[in-house]
Amino acid sequence: MVWTFILYLFYGLAFFTLGVAILSRDIRLSELGIARIIWLLAVFGIVHGFHEWLELLDQLIPTVSTERFFIFRLLVIGISFLFLFYFGLFLNIITLYGDEALKSTPKFVKILVAVSALALIFGAILMDFNSGAENYLRRMVAFPGGMLSGIGLILYSRTVSPFSGKVATNFILAGIFMCVYAVCTGVIPSVYILPVVETTIIPVRGISAFLIMFFTIRALSVFSIEQRTLINERLLRFSQSEKLTSMGVLAAGIAHEINNPLTNATLNLEMVRDAVGGKESIDRKLASIERNITRASKIAAELLNFSREQDPPLEMVDLNEVIKSALNLLQSREDRSIIKLKLGSIGQIRGVYHRLEEIFINLLLNSLDACERDDTIEVETFTDGDNIVVMITDTGHGIDEQKISQVFDPFFTTKEIGKGTGLGLSVSYNIVKQHKGNISMTSSEGGGSIITVTLPGADSYE
Repeated sequence: MVWTFILYLFYGLAFFTLGVAILSRDIRLSELGIARIIWLLAVFGIVHGFHEWLELLDQLIPTVSTERFFIFRLLVIGISFLFLFYFGLFLNIITLYGDEALKSTPKFVKILVAVSALALIFGAILMDFNSGAENYLRRMVAFPGGMLSGIGLILYSRTVSPFSGKVATNFILAGIFMCVYAVCTGVIPSVYILPVVETTIIPVRGISAFLIMFFTIRALSVFSIEQRTLINERLLRFSQSEKLTSMGVLAAGIAHEINNPLTNATLNLEMVRDAVGGKESIDRKLASIERNITRASKIAAELLNFSREQDPPLEMVDLNEVIKSALNLLQSREDRSIIKLKLGSIGQIRGVYHRLEEIFINLLLNSLDACERDDTIEVETFTDGDNIVVMITDTGHGIDEQKISQVFDPFFTTKEIGKGTGLGLSVSYNIVKQHKGNISMTSSEGGGSIITVTLPGADSYE
């Protein structure tokens, strides 16, 4: 009797602790697909733990085992297995088809699945009531629900492995013991006597429940890791935004200070050309001076563009047309033929045409500078929910992965001295942010680069 009390108390406590541990996690900011359905596993744990304590009550006080009490127990265990079944089903859908799969599933399919699962549950409850045992519920609902959940946890480990290998291992182990529990609960009868140890299957179920709880709680640390990662990214963006603001003020002052002497130098150059021009050697030197003045003026103009704070009115813009226009403006580049457009059917956005054009001129020039004649650059546009995405993929020399975090910093460049100002990507970053979008880059040295620009569609722009 004492061992029975300890066993069922421990058994129920393991599942109840699992449910409470999940519900106590703050996962509101999580972007992981499992965060949307983990509450199903929590409800299973709490309800199933309560069921095991009902079993304990039945063992301790046999007189409570009435027909109503049995029906109540069937309903409780049926509800718990229903939530486990839903969790396993949805987890596999998310794992196989992506985090947005549940949202895109038609409502009638969701209703059909829900009605079918409820019909299965009540059918099993009715058969168990007639037989006086819980065999049908365990075979028809507990076993498939447990196996779906176990397999789903094992497969989902691939999704969380980028966060932490240890977390992924915990997901795998939780899934394995969930499958063990499914077999011990759904296939092997409670009265089955294990050979050698001469005991029922109940202790194995209890140990499996404890191990499921243990490894699942350890796996939940993925939400803490994800939250730390998100906080670090936001701090980095905030820091970068502050840095860009300060640099913008400084750049505006520098640009104005440069423009004044450049204007004067240009006027004096014309006077000198009129006075002493005509000789080839002198004209070459004057042309060299003029090229350098033009270059300095271009740098000053880029500084002013970088520091601009006043936003002109937004208008409806077709991003495909902007990209085509940007490509036409690069006609002077002989290597522009390596750029291939793969423009999809996208909606319009609200923006400033010439500024958006500036983004793609800068990005395409960067890609061209990173490529050789036999390389390729592909510009692809597509929609992602309410957003419009432009992906520029090149097979150029790329950059060191450790330097990617610096590519949008003002004056950072990997080009040779005199071939780049380091402002192109900074200006592009600033313009994208003014349009309430995002820009990111992935690259590896010798492995090409991918720049992704995401802008809100006209309907979602606030």
